[in-house]
Amino acid sequence: MKTLAVRAFLVTAAIAIVVTACGPARPAGGPYPDACVQWGYSARRCEAIVDRGLETAGLDGVDVESVELRPFEPKATLGGSQVALIGFTTAGGGVTEVEVWCIGIDSGKVCDEDASIGVSGGVDRDVPCPGEPPAGCATLPPTPDPDAVAAAAALHVASLSIAIDHLGAYEVEVGAATLPDGYLSERSAALADAQPEAYWIEAGVRIDVRPTIAGRPPVGSRYRDPFDGPEPVTVFLVFTVTELDQAGTLEIRDLLVR
Repeated sequence: MKTLAVRAFLVTAAIAIVVTACGPARPAGGPYPDACVQWGYSARRCEAIVDRGLETAGLDGVDVESVELRPFEPKATLGGSQVALIGFTTAGGGVTEVEVWCIGIDSGKVCDEDASIGVSGGVDRDVPCPGEPPAGCATLPPTPDPDAVAAAAALHVASLSIAIDHLGAYEVEVGAATLPDGYLSERSAALADAQPEAYWIEAGVRIDVRPTIAGRPPVGSRYRDPFDGPEPVTVFLVFTVTELDQAGTLEIRDLLVR
């Protein structure tokens, strides 16, 4: 979380900004937040770029006197692309220059103008092949018959509120369910507000379904050893709060595991 000194700086300091994709270098954009408008980026994204630069430079929590996002020749690799070059001047006159990149599937506020917090669930349909394919690949277990489905108990939560009051990891036990013959067919949920102002969850919220019986394989893939009858599982929500401006509430809607 940013210190008060850094927060005050981000609100009042004049910043020259360049944010660009691959192409010719752009001139400095001007003071914050005017430069954001000049290049078509929201204040939300511009602040995220500066925060990423602070973190990358190891200056998060250090008094920063001035910031300049400098012109640069855009670079890209198979792993990502550069979005900014930032110069930080710290107390005492030291200057640190750092590149800000979007790497891989990074879809946070730095890289996505319309970034939102996602919910990961679903059912993994990839075929595991511990041996040489195709003979060494797993075979799909049989789909449970209607009687097995009827005997199982799905977990459906229409609404759940989780207090967000600290940075770091959260693990929230939601409830229990039973899967027909150990077969997971659905795990899903939605957020009431996927773009909150009070906090941020960079990697999203994961629906974690865990076997209750010791020794059973993890739940998530269709390709797991079948179970005779309804298999008991416990459902958790797992996530990490990466930004916290003030306490808030994470509102989960229509969570379903069956």
